[in-house]
Amino acid sequence: MASHNLFLGMYSLGIKKKFGKNSDLISTNDFLSNAYNDVEKKFEEGFVQDIIKQLDTEKSFKNSKNTHGGILEKFDFNNSERTLDLLINGGLTGVKQYIINEEKEKKIVSDKDIVGLVFFARIWFPSNSNSAFIFIQKHGSLSIKPLYDELLKKVLNPHDFGILGRKLQATTTKRRQKEFLKNSNVLDITIVSKKSVFDTASISAKTATIKFSSIKNSSQKVDKNDIKTLLLRHGVSFDDKGSVIKVTYGRSFESYKEKKTVEIDDTEETINIIPNIKVPNECINADNSPNFKKMQGFVDAEMTQIIKEAKKS
Repeated sequence: MASHNLFLGMYSLGIKKKFGKNSDLISTNDFLSNAYNDVEKKFEEGFVQDIIKQLDTEKSFKNSKNTHGGILEKFDFNNSERTLDLLINGGLTGVKQYIINEEKEKKIVSDKDIVGLVFFARIWFPSNSNSAFIFIQKHGSLSIKPLYDELLKKVLNPHDFGILGRKLQATTTKRRQKEFLKNSNVLDITIVSKKSVFDTASISAKTATIKFSSIKNSSQKVDKNDIKTLLLRHGVSFDDKGSVIKVTYGRSFESYKEKKTVEIDDTEETINIIPNIKVPNECINADNSPNFKKMQGFVDAEMTQIIKEAKKS
């Protein structure tokens, strides 16, 4: 049984010309064709080799801020699916750390060294898509995402391409959003209005903040009509123009508790929330490291769901 929680982060990646507008997205097919024009197998012999070369150019790969580093332990790719799976032993660097044994003896770790854990990741370039995806596993809150930000930047720049918004965008599937909402409770609601929401002539304010907690309504999406009803029950009139409404949801599963706060947007079919993806115990080795083969299967299922939802939209 795993003693620590491992999670999987899902990110989307838009590619554009390095100095182009954010609206000038190009497809994954066009990127590979342009970047590796003289290469026959553009993903396998082009992109994959660029990634591996970057990781192998130095004794250890570090980001430009020198906050994270790592070494490549293992990799695998699927040319037809255009996926690249990486196992990196990495973690924090650039800070003096300590190893403390059971006798409380301390061993100093230099700020040039890396205190490493094993991390799994998959880079996916689906055909005929304007988005690539990257799945990055983390240990609890410890992640090496900054390494992948740097890695992708170094691979794209020489080909005169860049990342949309200069960073990976956290994302998830609609299925996971609905699953989270179904199994969560509303913990609190906070309303910040730029106009005074109190019906009084004696005093006014440029902004007003109201917070509700211990809410019985749960297991469904909260919208602005719910907010208006809640306020009226407390004798408060409400104009949602210029107001910011945030709802905090919470859930518990497998002894793990999670809270997420989201801004209300009635135009979205589902709430724009990105829940944590807990890695199943069967994908975790006895030493609490990710099992490479089983993680591949786990991420395969996430890819299948993304493709399924893309066909429906």
